[in-house]
Amino acid sequence: MRKHALALMSSTEIRDIPKQDSVLLIPVGCVEQHGPAGYTGADTILAEHVAGQVAERLGHVYVAPALCYGYTPYTDFPGTVSLRLETLEAMVRDVVFGYFEHGFRRCIVVNNHGPNEAAIEPVARDILRQYGVSLAILYPWKLAITWARENFAEMSGQIGHGGEPTISVMMALAPGSVDTSVVADHGYVRDGGDIEVASYRSARFEGQEVGLFSDPTTILPSGASGNWTSATEDRGAIVLDYVVEFATRFVKSFAARAAG
Repeated sequence: MRKHALALMSSTEIRDIPKQDSVLLIPVGCVEQHGPAGYTGADTILAEHVAGQVAERLGHVYVAPALCYGYTPYTDFPGTVSLRLETLEAMVRDVVFGYFEHGFRRCIVVNNHGPNEAAIEPVARDILRQYGVSLAILYPWKLAITWARENFAEMSGQIGHGGEPTISVMMALAPGSVDTSVVADHGYVRDGGDIEVASYRSARFEGQEVGLFSDPTTILPSGASGNWTSATEDRGAIVLDYVVEFATRFVKSFAARAAG
């Protein structure tokens, strides 16, 4: 089997990769709570899984060692550990530019945590300025949620952080690691006013989203905005298959675009 994980390759093997014809995937995740049922390393585990599966399907794709910690500014939940945003940006910058210095020119960050994008965007800007090439981002959780919402009607009202479809996907990624029978409330605490909290940094007013920063443990005591109790490993496998297949098609098209 072709080696694709740089962590399992020697320096000379990496030197000999035909980098002008290759795509490098850099998984980036975080360590954060996913409600009473989900495990804290899921973002990185999924990013690594998707990157590895894509590399197995496409012969010109390689996977860098993952950046496991990210920017997660709600660390009051036990097990959640955050880098400072400037620390994450410095890490992403050093890693991406480091691989470019060794000859890679097509790079996709498989970022599986939305707040991390604030640290990745400045690096993408500077890569474009210095090397004249675009850095891409794939967001597996976002792909999973968008597709599941359109294809699983029974998920209506269950989708959200610590709920579906993420818990089903976690079950497929690590069978036996999730207990969906745990009893706890889910969803945001409502104060009955006209402004409806939608996350720790946003709310809705008259149907429009506005910025509003709140204490996450106050507005979302369980850590879960979605419902996890109906999650299944089989459903997670279906969603996971879609994410991998989509990512494979995107990487293939990205490589062709970069070559042109």
